[in-house]
Amino acid sequence: MSAVDLLAPSSLIALFPLAAAIILLYLLKLRRRDQVVPSVFLWRRAVQDVQANAPFQRLRRNLLLLLQLLALSLIVLGLAAPFVMASRLSGKSSVIVLDASASMSAKDAAGTRFAQAQRQAIEILRGMGRRDEAALVVCGARAQVAVPFSRDTSRLLSAVRDTRPTDCVTNVRDGLLLALSLASKRPGARIYLISDGAFPAIPEASSSAEVHFVKVGERSDNVAILAFEAARPAAAREHQVFLRVRSFSSKPKRCVVSIYDEDEIVDAHEIELAAHAERAETYRIALGDPGLLRAELEVDDDLASDNVAYAFAGSGGAAAILLVTPGNLFLEQGLLALPGVQVHKTASLRAQDAAAAYRDYDVVIFDRVAPPAMPNVGAVMVIGEGAGRETAIPGKELETPSITTWQEQHPILRHVNLSAVQISKARALEPAPQAQVLARAGDRALIVAREAPELRVLCFGWDFLDSDLPLRVSFPVLLTNALAWLSEGGASGAPLRTRPGSVLRFTAPPDTRRADLVLPDGGRRELAVVDGQVTIAECDRVGVYRLSAGGRKWRWAADLRSPEESDLTPADELNLGGKTVRASAGPPKVEQRFWPALAGLALLVLLVEWHIYHRRY
Repeated sequence: MSAVDLLAPSSLIALFPLAAAIILLYLLKLRRRDQVVPSVFLWRRAVQDVQANAPFQRLRRNLLLLLQLLALSLIVLGLAAPFVMASRLSGKSSVIVLDASASMSAKDAAGTRFAQAQRQAIEILRGMGRRDEAALVVCGARAQVAVPFSRDTSRLLSAVRDTRPTDCVTNVRDGLLLALSLASKRPGARIYLISDGAFPAIPEASSSAEVHFVKVGERSDNVAILAFEAARPAAAREHQVFLRVRSFSSKPKRCVVSIYDEDEIVDAHEIELAAHAERAETYRIALGDPGLLRAELEVDDDLASDNVAYAFAGSGGAAAILLVTPGNLFLEQGLLALPGVQVHKTASLRAQDAAAAYRDYDVVIFDRVAPPAMPNVGAVMVIGEGAGRETAIPGKELETPSITTWQEQHPILRHVNLSAVQISKARALEPAPQAQVLARAGDRALIVAREAPELRVLCFGWDFLDSDLPLRVSFPVLLTNALAWLSEGGASGAPLRTRPGSVLRFTAPPDTRRADLVLPDGGRRELAVVDGQVTIAECDRVGVYRLSAGGRKWRWAADLRSPEESDLTPADELNLGGKTVRASAGPPKVEQRFWPALAGLALLVLLVEWHIYHRRY
């Protein structure tokens, strides 16, 4: 709340002449008419008033005078319209959208950005009136309604204080759309988005709600690991390790890069980065057994979660691929041209042979052939067909679709340009909730991927022969990326890498009822096994997770690798479709005026003065 200010300060000038007039009335003597009486013995006090010849009398202490001056002061002060700028909810219904993504853990603000966001949300909620209501939406990897519309301020404040930041890539788009949906049923509702703005433009939704963007964060002083990969070519003795580091700081940074094989350090050296510079390095490391590699940065920056990355160092050797196709020369030649790949071809695959194929081959590719059954363990690529209800099913037919958006940072589409690919016809894919859309034609999904600890599925919604993709230079890059990504998911019990916020599912041994999860910070969770599967939805922090169920054990690592989250530059405006919302440093202020209270108090004082006057006289 700000200091008290006046809308009409000149009104205070009227206090002095009006107060002087009241005091003057008490100083003036009454002019009385002369009257002859036999005696004034009983009127001694009255005689004292008429003995002085001066027109003024001495001002005596008088309660009525004090009450009249007090009432006058209150009235004049009310006319001056005093007010303060307070963080009160100016609308009856409000939705607070709280960003809980990785960048909100940056330490450039007092404490962290998320702590600053909590303070802003608490300030907004404390401005609620008795008839106001508010809802709380929290955005991590997924947006969720933490508290629906409620007038219970203590419940809302408790929910804000209990919310914790994550290491996930932000999903403010879904959070804001969810808030707009909540506010659409409340006329005059307002939305308060508290974030650092580290997210792309958000499409505008149809809603009458007013959006306020409350900005947190001060600077971008950060260094991040954006890529860390390890591979061993066939017949090679050493692993080739690739590391890419980028500075998002406006000043030079010096940091120490350390590479660990499990918990044993295998390399450490110092690097220097200029302002906003990027550096890529390659290493050759001789490792004994396959294991989990970890890269760490020792640097003084504002965000710690992007200073670590993980990679699984496999045993190398040729990858065995089963290609199920009626014939596709481009695809066959593209696979045979890849180093370290053994391709086995068949025109069909019977349902009774599918389980053995998924087990014996590193990757099974179905080209224009519907999979007879989808596995629980293995790696599958489906081209021109659906991949089952748990990944994607074919939907509407599309004529000459153009790929408009794709996930450039996903390992499958890295360094792949799909903007100019010409497709004559395709089938839109309807992705399952646990699947990820990698490419779209407008709002229709054309490439869908599903990632689980022991299963990876990649589905293309068009036949490669119905496009010019095999003739483009991106085609062998796409195949290489796809096979590398698919091969990561086939080994049971092997360490895997995923992104914070991913939902993972494991197939537990028969008759297993409970599973034990060990979090990166050492905390433990006991999970239920439902229909033979364990669902993990708590992977929202960077680090290594361990799961055990019925004698089986799994291990996986989560790291950030997101340039959007690592670039900590606070946004000055929010692009909501075609509308620009300017950022504010805190909750919007509203005028809280005091004249009604002053007028009521003045009336009360006058009533007291009237009562005392009539009792006395």
